[in-house]
Amino acid sequence: MLKHCKRALAAIVPLVVALPAAHALADEAPGSQALVPSATPPAPPAAGSDEGPAAPRALPGEKAAETPPPEFPVDAFLATPDDPRIPNFLRALRLGQDSLLLGGYLQPGFRYVTDTEFNQDDSDGFEFGNARLIGRGDLTIYEKFGVSMRFDFDVNNGNFAVKDVYGTFYWDKDLVALDVGQLKVPFSFSQLQSEAKLQFPLPSALVRLGFNRDLGVKLRSDFSLGDVWFHVAAMIANGEGGFRQRRNLDDQFLYAGRVAISPLGRMTDSEPDLEDSEPQFTVGFSAAHNAALGNDLGIADVGAAETRVEGDARFWWRGLSVRGEYLHGFREALESSPAYQRYGGSAQIGYVLPIPIPFPKFEIVSRFEQTDLNDSLDGTEGDDYVVDNTTTRLLQFGANVYVAKHAAKVSFLYQLTDLLEGPMTDANGDVLIGDTIFVYTQFAWL
Repeated sequence: MLKHCKRALAAIVPLVVALPAAHALADEAPGSQALVPSATPPAPPAAGSDEGPAAPRALPGEKAAETPPPEFPVDAFLATPDDPRIPNFLRALRLGQDSLLLGGYLQPGFRYVTDTEFNQDDSDGFEFGNARLIGRGDLTIYEKFGVSMRFDFDVNNGNFAVKDVYGTFYWDKDLVALDVGQLKVPFSFSQLQSEAKLQFPLPSALVRLGFNRDLGVKLRSDFSLGDVWFHVAAMIANGEGGFRQRRNLDDQFLYAGRVAISPLGRMTDSEPDLEDSEPQFTVGFSAAHNAALGNDLGIADVGAAETRVEGDARFWWRGLSVRGEYLHGFREALESSPAYQRYGGSAQIGYVLPIPIPFPKFEIVSRFEQTDLNDSLDGTEGDDYVVDNTTTRLLQFGANVYVAKHAAKVSFLYQLTDLLEGPMTDANGDVLIGDTIFVYTQFAWL
């Protein structure tokens, strides 16, 4: 891998240095966009800043350029100014004076699992984590009032799996916004975070305990009081899991809400701190109630009511990123099954190594997670051991190479899985689930 990285650098660096003339020619054409980045890109955002690249200084007699708007903290795809540190061929396509953006990202990789007598996985090989097509349209109708639409399709299984398809009415961008359609339920930061901006090839196991996406309407607001930034969101949805069911089947609804506070200023949703930030900190709390569950976590849940609560915190400082999250669910009783609880917890830490080169950036990261989908069962109740009903612990150790931030990166993950209820080892004392190795790449037009 090191040999290939050196070859890639040898090819890219001369291109960036040798073509300032092409950039200058592109600048001469009004409205045109440079085909390659400038050999001397504008200075990056100030440490700890949430905004895009700093606006260029105006010449005498010229009007100063406006400061680019900050990134909406829980969105994957935004109509924000291009980052000059990202090569043009890895930028989203913009049409109609930036009113329509088209992009996507690919996550091809390789997975290897050590087989055990208990778990003969036999699925080693190449695979896709994601293969997304994403887009956004935005139209200002009158002064600060506008509408937008977003879509997100995943084609990694050979068909168009609908992820996000919704429209938005907004006032003053994020100050007041109403989203209508299929979108992520505002519950659990691990679920809300873009899978294009993670530190691991796999999302957190806590995503399974969220409510994913659903058909409904969400009201949200982002605002600041002094240096303190607030995000507030509330949603009502069918509770059926989105396009798996295009209509509500039971006249019952899902209600969810989230509040996040950033005392040191607005914080983006990227997991790693790639900007060598000054201290930034965010805490969040979510709560949701589904009056009639589906079969996401088991057929025994169908029709049951459940309330879930969640808390999360994350911190950046000089390449260091720390985050933690805890989620707890209270499933009510059915005639066919008693009430029980479930939980999940996660702690994660990463560090971008302070190597004095512009690119690539190297990061090491580790994560601890523990989940239990049903605290009343341990997986041994039937003839076969049901892994989903036992407490599961994951230890993950990774390393990343960010060639062009999240637009081009390589991720390595070594994962150990332990089952903490029922038989913890086989007859020979060996672990039940073998170790897993993931090596993933990402190519993104964001």
